Formats: sequence, C-alpha cells, structure tokens
Amino acid sequence: MKTKINQLQEKTKSWRALEHHQKLMRDVRLKDLFADDPHRFKKFSLQVGDLLFDFSKQRVISQSLEKLCSLAEEHALEQERSALFLGRSINSSENRPALHTALRDPSKTPILVNGEDIKPLIQAVLQKMEIFSEKLRTGEYLGATGQLVTDVLLLGIGGSFLGPQLVTRALKPFQQSKISLHFVSNVDGESLNNALKAVNPHQTLCLINSKSFTTPETLLNAESVKKWYQAAFQIESKVNDHLFAVTAKPEKALSFGIPKDNIFEFWEWVGGRYSIWSSVGLPVAILLGMEHFRAFLNGAYKIDHHFQSAPLAENMPVLMALLGIWNINFWHYFTLAIIPYCDGLSDFPAYLQQLEMESNGKRVNKAGELLTYATAPTIWGGVGCNGQHAYMQWLHQGPLIAPIDFLVGVKSTETAFPEQQKFLMANCFSQSKALMEGTLLKDNPETLNNAAYCPGNRPSNTLLYPSLTPEILGSLIALYEHKVFVQGVIWNINSFDQWGVELGKTLVKSLLPQLDKQQILGQNDTSTEGLISFYHAHK
Repeated sequence: MKTKINQLQEKTKSWRALEHHQKLMRDVRLKDLFADDPHRFKKFSLQVGDLLFDFSKQRVISQSLEKLCSLAEEHALEQERSALFLGRSINSSENRPALHTALRDPSKTPILVNGEDIKPLIQAVLQKMEIFSEKLRTGEYLGATGQLVTDVLLLGIGGSFLGPQLVTRALKPFQQSKISLHFVSNVDGESLNNALKAVNPHQTLCLINSKSFTTPETLLNAESVKKWYQAAFQIESKVNDHLFAVTAKPEKALSFGIPKDNIFEFWEWVGGRYSIWSSVGLPVAILLGMEHFRAFLNGAYKIDHHFQSAPLAENMPVLMALLGIWNINFWHYFTLAIIPYCDGLSDFPAYLQQLEMESNGKRVNKAGELLTYATAPTIWGGVGCNGQHAYMQWLHQGPLIAPIDFLVGVKSTETAFPEQQKFLMANCFSQSKALMEGTLLKDNPETLNNAAYCPGNRPSNTLLYPSLTPEILGSLIALYEHKVFVQGVIWNINSFDQWGVELGKTLVKSLLPQLDKQQILGQNDTSTEGLISFYHAHK
C-alpha cells in the first residue's frame, strides 16, 4: 500500500473556497437566518414524490450550496453517477460493478455485465420468488411430512439480516401471511436455542442467507439447525427439503445439501449491504406478498430516476451528501443521529450503520494513499420520543454537536389512535425547532449562564412523508444509498469494499484452535493470552 499522504482535497479550488466560507459562517445563527428570510423553508427544502426533505435548519445559505455543488462538479460526480448505473467496475479493489440499482429497474433497457444482459436473470429470480412465496402463503407448499408451514427461520448476518429485519418489521401492517419469521444472526447459542424452542421442525423452513456461503457465523448456525432437523426427521432428504439458500454461490449451497430448486440466487455485482432488493428480500415477499415487494422496489426506482436526472442543486441524495460533507469536513461534526419518530423504523439506525460506516469508513483513497480528512460519521440514534427522555439531553446541551436526521410520517399506517399521532408529530417538530433556536433569551434573559440554557444553532434535516408504505420505505433506503455513493465519490474512496471486516474473520481462524487447546499458548499479546486463560478456567 502506498503511504503518500493524499492532500488532493485541500488543494482543490472548491475545497479551499468552502474552508474560507465556513470561517465566514462561524458566527451566523440559524434563528437569525429564519428571521431575516421568511422564504427560507421554501428555498431550503425539496420534495420528490411524497417525500419532503427539509434542510432549512442546516447551517447553510445559498452561497454554501453553490460552493458545495462546485465541489461535486470538481469531482466529476455526474460522470461517476453514470458509471454506477451503466455497470462500470466502480468497485475498483475487487474489479466489480455495483448494480443494486438494476435490481429495481423495471425497464427493458439492457444492462451488460461481462457481455451478458442481466435483466432476464433478475426477472427470472423475481418470478421464482413470487411463485414460492405465494405457495407458502396460501398453504400450498407443505413441509416434508405434509404439515402446514407456520414458521420461517432466517439465518444471516450483516446485510443478509439487517435488510430483511428492517423491512419486515417496518412494514408489518402490510403483512399478508400468518407465517412467523424468526431471525438468528449472532452466534450466541442462546439466540439460536430460543428460536428453535419456539418452533416445530415439521412446520418450519430454514432460509440460509449468505452471499459467499462461507460466512462463519451463518454456517455454524446452519450446521446446528441441520442437526436439529436430523434429530426430528431421521431421513436426510426430508431434512434437506426444509433447507433453503439465498446466495451468490449456488454450488456451495448444493454441497451443503440444499436442493437446487431451494436455492435463490443473486450475484457478485450485488454488495451485501445493498442486497435487500435481490432474493435476500425473499422474507419480505413471503410475509408481505410480491405485490408489496414490487412496490418497495418501485419506491427505490423513483429515487434512482430522480438521482440520475435532477440537477445537482435540486437533487435530494446529492444535497443530503453535500450537507453531510459540509458538517463532517468543515464543521468537524463527526457523528450523525438518525431519529425516526416511528416504532416501525426502530431498526433504521442499525441498518444505516452498516450502509454508511461499512461503505465509507475508509482510511485510504482509491490509489491507496492515506487520507488527511474524515470520511463516514459515526451513525447512531433511536426512536424519537424515547430519545427525548435519554440522549436528547446531550444533543441539546452537550459540548459536542451532532447533526440529526429526523424521519416522521404524517399518518400512522394503522390510524386507530390519531391523538397519539398528532402528539408524535408535535414532538418531532418541537425537537428540531428547539435544537435550532435554543433558549430564547428574550423569554428568560437571566438564565443565560445557568444550567437551563440551551445554545441552539444545532443543525438537522427532517424527512417527512404521508405514511410508511412499502414504496416510501424503498425510497428512503435508496435515498441513503445514493447519499453514501456521492460522499464516496467526493472523498475519492471505494464505497463498495470492506477489507476491515475481513481482518477479524482471519484472526478468528487462528484463535479458535487455541480455545480448543489444540495449540500451545504464548503466541499472542498478554491481553489475549489472559482472556484465553480465563476462558479455559471457566468454560
């Protein structure tokens, strides 16, 4: 790896202009910008379909956006965007395209990978998902002993788990199936044990989600589930009939004993954290029905179309990305709080942790040169009103500033309690208002220096939508995907590899035998040796 320090960003004209502009903005207060411009909301908000993006509470003025758009132009964002959708090998370290957008593109326009049009492959898998999920939901598909399937056990980790869990939980009001879905991702034996205790092997299918079909956590759990089935059925063919795989390596799934018809393929050009649009979304189709899964895809496609066609200054994911860079690289706000005012989106912060931090948590540029600037922020957060009684204190009065993305739907999908929804909306709006304004000194001037004072001037975005539907959720996820891509382009990093993840996997292989005492201790640091010794003393 090259060790030359990369100072490209500091040398660019637009980067220097933004540094100078930030100095001029240091003493500008958001509440004064609103007071001085009654049209600020209109100027600094954008609507795409049913999705409203309000960024008027960011510390920007028109000149800020102009300079940020110049930064994007200087880094050839439009050309890079075209390369993404055309299937160029933008994952440079692995020499692959990143074509998750093709999975939700309903057009007939061919997209070639190694000379082959991938559109027919995608449609064939979608059709297979539709046939299988419909049979399962209607009770036509039975277990190996003729019993009705009542449960599906999903084994996966990372994108193979986070996406299906987010979407099936968020869209529970749209569920069309009585089947129960059980997730096991970690290798904590209690999680697997609790899941298996809750189901009947004769009425349970196991879906093994692994792109490589070598993911150690998933395969260890899969082997244990296979033994569980063997104890129940005694006949190997019946065991295998209950095993299904979603993978880019069908030959490995076959070797595991999974029948060919039970394998749902996706491809190397689909990154794991972008895979919910592929057959990884099979649990979504099973629970919600293919009609709702296609609506979910369509919501993402609408954002894809907007991202491809809208001018940079009117482009929602581009603006989200540029505002993030403004906060991270020029204001040095290194975290981002994701706060949905919707229990259905309680998994969204965790989903975005992988999407943003695994994609852009990099230390070198595409040439392997060390970076001198920050990249992905720390993503954290949780459900809105709960946070108001926990970490919101830190957001309002802590010495460090964290920008926030608020997400809220105008209506609940199930509107049995409209008063609660109105109260929820008021809470969301009041938080962004309070963070922006702080304590109004005219109301209580003597509290300027006491413990009750809130400084305000803290930036936030609000994403507002009518209600959380499959289409809206698809749009939200695609919006953040493209935001991550844009930031990766400007930071000149590869957003589609994850070599840091691989290091831990390598070390596990060397430590496992030591936990079995198959190797002599003494080859590790003293901390690791001490931990291993404690393990042996208490196992």
